[in-house]
Amino acid sequence: MIENPSTPPQTLTGRCMCGAVSYKISAPPVAVGLCHCDRCRPQAGSAFSTVMFVQRDAFEINGETAVFEDVGASGMKALRRYCPQCGSPLMTEADVTPTLFFVKAGGLDQTDWLRPTFEMFVSRRMPWVSALPGAAQFDGNPTL
Repeated sequence: MIENPSTPPQTLTGRCMCGAVSYKISAPPVAVGLCHCDRCRPQAGSAFSTVMFVQRDAFEINGETAVFEDVGASGMKALRRYCPQCGSPLMTEADVTPTLFFVKAGGLDQTDWLRPTFEMFVSRRMPWVSALPGAAQFDGNPTL
């Protein structure tokens, strides 16, 4: 679908702010983008959330996580995992994407390769946030 102009490392690693939860991703992300939905914004504590779509079978998490059971824009269940000690958002398991996780890019150990190539839920973008130059624009979830 959307090609990332930079190549990620073979294995990606990340962690929560306090280090109690860590993760490893053993395959390149399917896509990297910005989400402006009404659910990701408050979870990120920002105007948008930077997310990586990764294959579920390539994601390994270590440490205790807590889950907030939410309903996504699709109307389907979305489990939002976070660290119960420091509150860092880690990833979302959305029923609408049964083979993918949405991993919050803010926890990555290495981000020099990271280039979002799309934005989703752009009709909900804060009026003071400009579109990312060159990024594909979607009013909902992108088609992968």
